[in-house]
Amino acid sequence: MVNSLVQPSKALGYTDIYLDFVAGNDQSGHFYLAKNLADVANRLDEVSFERKAMVDVLTRQNKLYDAGEKTFAHIREITDPDAVCVFAGQQAGFLGGPMYTIIKALATIKAARTYREQLGRPVIPMFWIAGDDHDFEEVNHTSVLDRQGEVTELAYRTPPPKEVSTAEIVFSDNEELSNAKEQLKEALGETDFTPDLYDLIDRSYTSQDTMCSAFGKLMAGLTREFGLVLFCPGDPVVKRIAVPLFKQIIANQNQLHDILVRRNNEIVQSGYHIQVEKKDNAAHLFYNIDGRTPVLRDGDGFTVGEKRFSREELERCIEDHPERFSPDVITRPILQSFLLPTVSQKGGPAEIAYLAQINPIFNLFGLPAPVHRARPTVTIIEKRFEKLMKQHDISFEEITGDIEQVINRILQETFPQDLERHFAQLKQDVEQRFKEFLEESLEFDPNLKQVGKQSYGKIDYTLKQFEGKVFSSHKKKSKQARDRIYRLWHALYPNRGFQERTINAAYFISRYGFGFVHALYEAMDSEETAHQLIHLSEVNL
Repeated sequence: MVNSLVQPSKALGYTDIYLDFVAGNDQSGHFYLAKNLADVANRLDEVSFERKAMVDVLTRQNKLYDAGEKTFAHIREITDPDAVCVFAGQQAGFLGGPMYTIIKALATIKAARTYREQLGRPVIPMFWIAGDDHDFEEVNHTSVLDRQGEVTELAYRTPPPKEVSTAEIVFSDNEELSNAKEQLKEALGETDFTPDLYDLIDRSYTSQDTMCSAFGKLMAGLTREFGLVLFCPGDPVVKRIAVPLFKQIIANQNQLHDILVRRNNEIVQSGYHIQVEKKDNAAHLFYNIDGRTPVLRDGDGFTVGEKRFSREELERCIEDHPERFSPDVITRPILQSFLLPTVSQKGGPAEIAYLAQINPIFNLFGLPAPVHRARPTVTIIEKRFEKLMKQHDISFEEITGDIEQVINRILQETFPQDLERHFAQLKQDVEQRFKEFLEESLEFDPNLKQVGKQSYGKIDYTLKQFEGKVFSSHKKKSKQARDRIYRLWHALYPNRGFQERTINAAYFISRYGFGFVHALYEAMDSEETAHQLIHLSEVNL
C-alpha cells in the first residue's frame, strides 16, 4: 500500500541537522561515520562479544516478559558469529508511552527482515528499554483520546522515595495503579476489543512489577507474532559484562572530552544546534549512591555528589559494584554496541541529532559506529476523520497550522455569509413594501389601514421568531462544525504535535483490536523518511 507522504520541514518542528540528514546533504552527512550495512557487519566480525552471556540474559528477561517463541528463536541466533542486531529504543513509558514506541518497535522488526535479506546473515530486531533512565516525571504518564474525542492524560503519580532508575521503580502503590487503570477504562469505555486489551494491561502492570518489567510485558504482548527481542540494561549481569567499558570510560576521560568538544564545535560551525548539552566536567557515567548521581571530572580525580575519588578508587568501585553504574546519554549507544553487534540504529529526529555528536567516540572504544537511520514517523487517520477531511478539503499540513483559520474557512464555506445583514435587509424590504401598500392601495377605505398596521405587527413578530430560529440553528451548526474540527485536530495533531508523540496505542487497539498492530506493521515503510499518513480505510483490520 502506498501511504500519503508529508515531507519533513522546519514548519513541522524538525531541526536543520535532521532535515539535512534525511535529505542526504553532505553538510550533515560527514557527522555520521557509517553509511553501508555490509561494511559495518564486516567490521563487527572482528570484534569479540559476550554472545553466550548476553543470550542467557536476553532469554531470562524475555521469559519474564512472556515473549513468544519467535523471540527466543531470534535470541538463539545471536550465538551465531555472523549474527548482527538492529536496535531501536525508548524509555519505559507508562502503558507503553506514546504511539511512537510501537512504531519504533515495528520499524525495527521490519528493518531487520529487510537487512537480513540484504546481508545474507542473521539480523536480530532488538528493542532497548532505557531502564537506566531515572526521570520519573517523564515516563509516569501517557494519553489517549476519550469517548468525547478529548486528549486525556493517565498517570501513575506516586514517585519512588529517592531518585533511582526506572528498572528499580516498582508500582508499589496498588491503589494509585488501580486508579490509573480505571481512568483508562473510563476514557476508552467498553468495546468488543477492550476485554483482551485490559487483560494484557492488568497482567503487565502489577504492584510487583517495575516500570521496565511492566513495559516489557506489554510490549512483548503487542509484538508476540513478530519476534522482537526486548532488552533492559538495568540488570546486574549486564553491568558485570560492562565492567571493561565502564573502566575504559574512566581511563579515557581526556580523549573522550577532547573528541566531544571538537565535534560540538564542528556541529556549531556548520550552522547546527547541539542536541545534548553536557557540563564540561561530565564524565559520562552515573554512580548510584543514595540515588543516581552523575560522575564528574575533578582534576586528576572524580567527584560523585560530595564524595571524591581517585581514578583507581573509582575503577575499584566499578569492579566491586558494577550494578551501581550506568551510562549517560552520550555513552549509552557505546554500551549498546559493546554488548551486542549493532549494525544499525533506528532513531527519531532528536536521536539523529545527538548521534551526530557521539559518532567519533565509537573509534575511541574500538567499536564500529552503526549505520544510523531515521525511524519512520506516522499518523493514523481513521475513516471518520478521513471523510471529514475529504468533505472540507482539509490537508494534514493545514491541521498543523492555525486550527482557528481552518474552522473559519469551513464556517464561511458551509454557512451563508452576512446572514445578519441579509435578515435586516429582508425586514426593511417587507416593512417598506407594506407601508407602500397601505398608503397606495387602501385609499378607498381608510379604516383598513389600522387593520393593516395590526397585520404588519403580526408579520414583524413572525419574522423575528423566524430570525431567532435561523440564528439558533446557525449557532448550533457552527458549534457542531467547530467541535468536529477540534476532534479532528485532537486526533491528528494533539497538543500541537504529531499524534505519535502523544496518543497511546491503547486508543486504537480499543477500537480495532490487536489486529491494528499487524495492520500498522504491514502499512508502514520502515525506511521512509517522509511523514507517513496511514488511512485506515485502506488497511485490513
